[in-house]
Amino acid sequence: MDLLVVVPHPDDEVFGAGGLLVLAKRDGLRTGVLTLTRGEAGRTLGLCTKEELPQRRVEELRRSAEILGVDRLEVLSFPNGLPQDRDDLPRGPFSGRSLLDHPEAEEAIRERVLAWRPRYLVTFPPDGINGHPDHVACSRYATRAASGLARLFYYAPPQGGLPITHRLRLPEEALARKLRAIAQYKTQALSVLAFMERAPERLWTETFHEVGKEGVWEGKWW
Repeated sequence: MDLLVVVPHPDDEVFGAGGLLVLAKRDGLRTGVLTLTRGEAGRTLGLCTKEELPQRRVEELRRSAEILGVDRLEVLSFPNGLPQDRDDLPRGPFSGRSLLDHPEAEEAIRERVLAWRPRYLVTFPPDGINGHPDHVACSRYATRAASGLARLFYYAPPQGGLPITHRLRLPEEALARKLRAIAQYKTQALSVLAFMERAPERLWTETFHEVGKEGVWEGKWW
C-alpha cells in the first residue's frame, strides 16, 4: 500500500482526503482507509432505527470508498464517542465511551501499518480540528503507530492551528467523484451541510501538514 488514511468515523475519509484518494489512485498508487469505529453514535435522521445505524453507516462508507477507488477498506469496532456540540436529535446506540477510553486502538493501527507498509499515512491533527474526542484519540494513536514507518500527514484546514505544507487543488473530475462519495452519507446530511456552510473551499482544495516539514508544496507530492 502507498497511501493509508486512518480516521475514526465513516465520512471522515471523504471530507479531508476524498480528492487525495482519487488522484493517488489515478496515478497508480494503492490506497487504503482504516476506520476505527462504525459511527454508531451518529444521527439517524429517521432513515433507520438506532440499532440499524452502525450497519447503515458502514454501508455508506463502503459505497464512498468504492467511488473514491480505495483498494483496501477495513472497519474496526471501537466505540464511537459523542461530539462536544451534540444536539438532541435521535442518535444510534452510545456506550458512554469513546476512542480515548481504548488506547489499545494504537496497537491495532500499528499492526496494520506493519502489515501494509504505507509510504504515506494521513489522519487528523492533534486537536482533532473540532475537538471531537474520537478525532483527538485517532490522531494520537495513529501518530505513534506510524512513527518511523511512514511519512505522516495531518488534515490542516486553513483556519487550523498547523501550517499548511501541502495544498492539493482538485481538478473537475476528482471534485465530481468526491461530491458523489459525500452524497452517499445520507444519515449524516446535517453534518454534510454544516461542512459546506462552514468551509466550502475545502471541497475543492485539500490542505495537509506533513510532520517535520516546512514550506508549502503545491500539487501532488507522490
